[in-house]
Amino acid sequence: MALLEVRDGVKDFEGLRAVNHVSFSVEEGKITSLIGPNGAGKTTIFNLISGLLPLDSGEILYRGRKLNGMPPHRIPTLGIGRMLQDPRVFRHLTVLENILVAVPGQRGENPLHAIFAPRGSHRDGPAVERAQEILRFIELEKRAEVLAHDLSFGEQRLLSFGRVLATGAELLLLDEPTVGLDGSMVNRLSDLFQKTVAQGGKTILLIEHNMEVVMGISDYLVVLVEGGVILEGPPEAVRNHPELLKAYLGTAHAAERRWS
Repeated sequence: MALLEVRDGVKDFEGLRAVNHVSFSVEEGKITSLIGPNGAGKTTIFNLISGLLPLDSGEILYRGRKLNGMPPHRIPTLGIGRMLQDPRVFRHLTVLENILVAVPGQRGENPLHAIFAPRGSHRDGPAVERAQEILRFIELEKRAEVLAHDLSFGEQRLLSFGRVLATGAELLLLDEPTVGLDGSMVNRLSDLFQKTVAQGGKTILLIEHNMEVVMGISDYLVVLVEGGVILEGPPEAVRNHPELLKAYLGTAHAAERRWS
């Protein structure tokens, strides 16, 4: 079942066509990756889905509901969350407090009460329990009372992902989540994304340049070049397709290279 559909989407910037009649769908409970060289239109598509940019023509549907013209602050309330390349953590709040910021209040509870309670005081309530559950899931529970600015860059990326989970979003838009990370943290995040889908029942739409990650965790790939979809399918069908190799390596080297 398609959770998200982009239908014949077009976006121009002062005569430059950044998104050229793009159509694709994201199946619920799967990891779909948007890939392509720099300038292919991937982040522009994320901005269109998030409501940060308006479509010039076409439509975007989430659970059959049209997102066109919806203000960006309404998009997350439908169940769409986004993780940016920059972790953008609240550096002077603790790890737990960073998660609490994103947890919706329950039964009249205000998570801000827990955030601004004196450090070291007793904290309880559904919001705190939910935040602690997320920290266990992303394996940062032992860092709960550490200030975010004392985390490593990789841990900040984990925390950023945890905040998206805390919103309760069903569709997670992840924009190059592994960029700048070492191999061990890349593997840790990759495993976490798969676990989030398999055990957490989430759906992921991923932008990622690390082809080992893309081929290793994706259920479906959409290849973009110069704003248009040139190829799509499961990794095994796309992996060594001449169009994919040409998009990344150019015509001269496409025949010599294969993705492992």
